[in-house]
Amino acid sequence: MIKKPSHAACLVFAALFAIIAAGGCGRSGPAVAYVEGVVLLDGEPVAGASVGFSPVSAGQPAFGKTDATGVFHLTTVRGGARDRGAVAGEYSVTITKWRNRMEGITEPNLALEAELAKLPPDYIVPKDYGDKAKSGLKATVKPGRNAGPEFRFELKGDFKGG
Repeated sequence: MIKKPSHAACLVFAALFAIIAAGGCGRSGPAVAYVEGVVLLDGEPVAGASVGFSPVSAGQPAFGKTDATGVFHLTTVRGGARDRGAVAGEYSVTITKWRNRMEGITEPNLALEAELAKLPPDYIVPKDYGDKAKSGLKATVKPGRNAGPEFRFELKGDFKGG
């Protein structure tokens, strides 16, 4: 004869199952903090620039894209899910924006396209701002809301790396 488990045993089993199942849910790692900033080039907002925050030490990178007013919000991807913000810590910052030289060509012109394909991209934001070793841009993200002058990046059109 097979004994049926008691009601108490069923409850214990259900509780253990719930704890084990919950352990695999949610995002792992430290919490992210809200980050909002602005990118200006020679005093003018830069629309469509990519902003990258790379941790100085180990950690999660964060990224954002500027809107028409140069404002960006950072996002961190963890476990395939996006979290709006960045983990608290020290970051090297990169900012890139370039235009494909073939933009604006409306008529097929194979000779022109072949010549343009040999040229590097047309950098709107100087190329060295896109290299974390050369940009000279740094930021510190703290727990809570991060915005204001410390997240205002005033870039110069004649920048050659720093």
